[in-house]
Amino acid sequence: MLVRSYLVERRGFEPVGLGTLEELRGPGVSAYVSEKHHLHLSGDELSILGADLIIVASAHRSEGEEKSLTTHATGNWTSEAPMGGEPLVLSYTMAGAIRAAFDALLEEAGSNSRLDGWRVGLEVTHHGPYSPIPLIYVEFGGPPEARMDPAGAEAVAEACIRAAGSSPSPRAAVGIGGGHYAPTFTRLMLEKEYDFGHMMPKYVLPEGIGLLGQALERVIDSPKVAVIDWKGVPGAYRQRIASLLAELGCEAVKR
Repeated sequence: MLVRSYLVERRGFEPVGLGTLEELRGPGVSAYVSEKHHLHLSGDELSILGADLIIVASAHRSEGEEKSLTTHATGNWTSEAPMGGEPLVLSYTMAGAIRAAFDALLEEAGSNSRLDGWRVGLEVTHHGPYSPIPLIYVEFGGPPEARMDPAGAEAVAEACIRAAGSSPSPRAAVGIGGGHYAPTFTRLMLEKEYDFGHMMPKYVLPEGIGLLGQALERVIDSPKVAVIDWKGVPGAYRQRIASLLAELGCEAVKR
C-alpha cells in the first residue's frame, strides 16, 4: 500500500474500480491492487489482466536484520509449495525485466540518502504465484521497520515502472547453485556479464535438477547459457547437472 500511495500521490496514477481489483492507470502502464494475497493468485486470475508482463511490488521478509531491495522470478523447485504457486512448476519470466528492475533499484539506492546501507541484489526463484505470463517480483524490506519504510517503497515503485518498459535481454542466462541471495549471480549482474532469469539454489538439490528444462523454456528471452556457481553446487550433483544441460543444448559456464 506504500507503493500504491507513491504511484497515486507522486506519479499521478489514477484509481479506477475494476471488479475485485482496483486499477491505477498511469502513463503507458497500469497497476492493480488485489484484496487476495499476491502469492496465492491463480494463473487464470493473472491472465485476465491481459498483460504482456507482470511486475509484483512486495514487502520482503527475512530473519536477518539487513535492509534490502531485491528482484526475482517465481516458482517452486520441489514438491512442496507452502507459499503459493504449484509444486514442481516454475512461472514464465523475463531476464530483461529482472535486469531493468535491478538497475533501477541500484540507481534509487545510490541517489537517495534515506537508502544508505540498503543492499541491492537478487533472490533465487521461489514462492508463488504460478504465472503463465512473464512475471517478476520487486521487493523492499528485511526487518519489520524496513517493510514500513516509504523510501524502500518508492524505490520499488520506480523499479516496477522501469521494468514494465523493458525488453528481452540478449545476455539472458539461468543460474544454478549457491544460496538464497545469489551472491555469484548478483556479482555477475553488477558486472553486466549476464542477465538472469530463473535461478536454482543448492538447497533445492537434487529435486530441482529435473526442472532445468522448465527453467530454460520459461525464461522468454530464450537463454542459451546456464551459469553454475561451481562451489555452490555439491560435488555429487555437478556432473548430473552438466550432462542434463548438454542434453538440453545449453552451454554450461562455471563460475
